[in-house]
Amino acid sequence: MRYLVTILLLFVSISIFAQKPDTKALDKAIADFDKALINRDSVALNHLLSNDLFYGHSNGWVETKKELIADLFNGKLIYKTINAKEEHRTIESNSTAVRSYAEIDCVMDGKPLSFKLKVLQVWTWKNKHWELFARQSVKM
Repeated sequence: MRYLVTILLLFVSISIFAQKPDTKALDKAIADFDKALINRDSVALNHLLSNDLFYGHSNGWVETKKELIADLFNGKLIYKTINAKEEHRTIESNSTAVRSYAEIDCVMDGKPLSFKLKVLQVWTWKNKHWELFARQSVKM
């Protein structure tokens, strides 16, 4: 009986570690996130952002989930376009760290701005969907 349990546990652990990450769902979550930023969709953002979000901008400004949604809602930051360069996107093997390049046009405190950025996002699988846990960007 002990051998049967050991073999069964071995097969279960192998099948868990052999599962391929769902990169299609992650790609969709990333696209939905960019769309929600542009549309200032707080419902979608509430669903897509972790409550423990650490959102770092290229100028060193860091926001929480609550601050990011509030700043989008009150017009402090308005994303006009987000042109993520999918051909430069890499998803790490565990499908949680995403590196990409993006060109972003936005308005901050009434001033139009454009950026070319390198972006690192960390996504977590929680409650049967992807949530953005952390993001950091730097200017190119």
